[in-house]
Amino acid sequence: MAEPTDRTLATELFNRCWEIMEMDARSVDDDVELITAAFASRYHWLMAGGPEQLIVSDWMVSRASGVLGAPGFAVLFAHRAHDAAKPGVVPDWLLASTAEGIARAYLRANMVDEFVTWNSTAARLVEEIADDDDRALVAGQLAELTLPSGE
Repeated sequence: MAEPTDRTLATELFNRCWEIMEMDARSVDDDVELITAAFASRYHWLMAGGPEQLIVSDWMVSRASGVLGAPGFAVLFAHRAHDAAKPGVVPDWLLASTAEGIARAYLRANMVDEFVTWNSTAARLVEEIADDDDRALVAGQLAELTLPSGE
């Protein structure tokens, strides 16, 4: 049996992050596996990916960090992803997705003004996505983000 490639490992670890985040209940061990898988996927994309994969891997580290209650890392990696996503260079969905990631990170950090600004930016970028399926996917992620009542 052939050894898995960095690309294969990066993809499998990325998908494992989604599996863990979608669990109804996670243990502390699951949480540790989540952040480990996010960083391991990022590492393997450093070895085998291109700019888009690195952007998506930073986005996933941000997403996992937010889920685990580490908003500082969530904001840091969300900005890394968005800063690397250059308009006209990356697909329109990726630019919108990274803006959604920043809004999500600020929401997790309870930074309301920043959240409102980035949520608006992400919504504008979602409207610019040409492909209907891509637009629906990112719009669905953005729709998950709401301020708690009374904010």
